[in-house]
Formats: sequence, structure tokens, C-alpha cells
Amino acid sequence: MTRLLLAIVGLGVLASVSPSTLIAFVALLASRKPKSNGIGFLVGWNVSLVVVFMLCYGAGKTTLSTLHTDGHAAACIVEVVLGAVFVGLAARAWWRRDHQEKVWQASKKLSADLASLRPWQAAILGVLEQPWTLTALAAVVVVSHRAGPLAVVLAFVLFSTLSTAAVIVIFVYSSVRSDVAETRLDDIKGRLVRMGPIATAVLSALVGAALIAVGVFGLVTN
Repeated sequence: MTRLLLAIVGLGVLASVSPSTLIAFVALLASRKPKSNGIGFLVGWNVSLVVVFMLCYGAGKTTLSTLHTDGHAAACIVEVVLGAVFVGLAARAWWRRDHQEKVWQASKKLSADLASLRPWQAAILGVLEQPWTLTALAAVVVVSHRAGPLAVVLAFVLFSTLSTAAVIVIFVYSSVRSDVAETRLDDIKGRLVRMGPIATAVLSALVGAALIAVGVFGLVTN
């Protein structure tokens, strides 16, 4: 159970701090209808999260049941593979760390494009910005651990809460402190453009190393 929660926490945190998602959401809050668009984005995000998680969980459970593999070994292998994916993501993010100028120009264009966005369009943006890959991986991790119904629900709630946390905090702040939010959020967007790739690389590397270590240890001591 502890290993399952470790993997879910890592995936949830990484999904929450995705620079592209946060930059898009901050730009969305600078539109003409920030609150309604923010709510629309969150609705689209969460609907997409539920659908992707449930579909991948169902597909993974069906596949695993036909393989008749040892549950412990399967969970360890998934952890090692997932860790390798995170290390790859870390390397990619580190390699792109010097591309800030292109990202900054893209973020300014995005802000202009989202200025007149409507709530239903914001909901579609939420669906598109939802990290489907990380959500799918979270479902696969839950399946590989052969978790019971209660553990599945707990893992899903934990992942959905963590992956949405940063967006929720930004939305609440922009609603409560609307007088200074625009200036602060613009500053946050600039910081994300500058530091986002580096932060993603470091976090991905740490999560990947932890998952590989746990998976290898589980295989060796099995």
C-alpha cells in the first residue's frame, strides 16, 4: 500500500506542477470572464480525469487478469518502467531548459488568444490540458498493485486532489485577491516560463529514481 501511495503521490504532484497547464490556466484567468472560464476549465479537467482514469483502469484490469502473472512481480516491473519514464521526462525537460524565449513568446500569444474565450471553450481547454498520460499511468499503477476497492478509491481521490491542487490554489487566489491577482499571476507566469523546465526535470528525476529503487528492491527481495 505504501508503494502504491508513493507512486500515486509522485504522479499527482508532477501533474499538478506541469508548467504548460499552469501557464495556460494563468492566461485563462486574464480573459474577460476569468471566474466562469476558470470554473469551465476545472469542469473539463475533472471530467477528462475521471473518464481517462476509469477507461485505463478497466482496460488494465482486463489485461492483467488474462496474463495470470504474479501480482508482486508485476507491480515491481511497472514501478521500474514508470521510473524509467520519469527519468526520460526529466532528461527531456532539462534539455529544453534553455528554450525560455520561445516559451515566453508562445505564452504571450496564448494570453491574446484566450482573451475572448467562453466558458464552454474553457472546458474544452481543460480537457486538452488534463495530463492524460500521467492519469493513465496512475490507473495502470493501481491495477498493477491489485488494489482492493477501497484502495482504488483512495488512490483515485489522492491523485485527483494532488493533480488539481495547483490549479485550484491559483483559481481561489485570483477570486479572493482579484485586486492584485492580475499582477501577481503575470509574475507567476513569468517564473513558470523561466523555472518550469528545471523544476519539472528535478522533480521527475527524484520521482523516477525513487520508483526505480522501490521496484528493484521489491524484485530482489521477492
